[in-house]
Amino acid sequence: MRVWNVVLFAVVGGTALPIALHHHFYGVFNPHQIALAFFTWLNVIIALWEICLFLRIDLIEEQHRRFLAEYRGRELDRARDFFATRVPLRRLFSPTLWAELWSTYSVFDDSYADRKSFGFFVDIGNGFSTLIPSLVFLYGMTFEIVPARVLGIVGLLLFYQTWYGTIVYFWSFLLNKRYRGHTARNLALFVGMSNGLWLTFPLWGMTAAIVMIQSDSYSLFLR
Repeated sequence: MRVWNVVLFAVVGGTALPIALHHHFYGVFNPHQIALAFFTWLNVIIALWEICLFLRIDLIEEQHRRFLAEYRGRELDRARDFFATRVPLRRLFSPTLWAELWSTYSVFDDSYADRKSFGFFVDIGNGFSTLIPSLVFLYGMTFEIVPARVLGIVGLLLFYQTWYGTIVYFWSFLLNKRYRGHTARNLALFVGMSNGLWLTFPLWGMTAAIVMIQSDSYSLFLR
């Protein structure tokens, strides 16, 4: 398989499973559960990648210097080359493999190859602190493992953290003018689109969490 095949399978498969389970138990395809299942599972994947960022920052710094020299002026080719890389099954869970994702992203934003930067710390912080809450909320919507008000509080904290971190990162990117030297298309693809997901879906999640807290009920996901 190639990297893009692995990523697509992980996102689609990991999102489809909780949606199918929810439909199996309740007989509904609920838009709130579907949307938040997608986002929380995506955040699980990103959190695992962010842990790889922490574990392999030395390698990322070295690859960043090499990729800048090799791909200057054609940064999009670096992304294409990474996602087209063939991945043997034994390397699917290798932190070294997924560290290259950050080395690739660092040609658009060098803060991910700088262990002193806000971008580095906000992402590894997200990785370690939101992995478990994301899984709890993802499957809690269906299995009601804690009272609805409790899961709502977990969700409110989770979604607010991801939303706030994204806003601060985005303004850090703009105010430090890290967009210089990149085309508008590349920025829209690799900075705007990715951060856009973490701006919109957390707002949806916070709204759902507030409803759960106020009603102390899972009814939002059952109709």
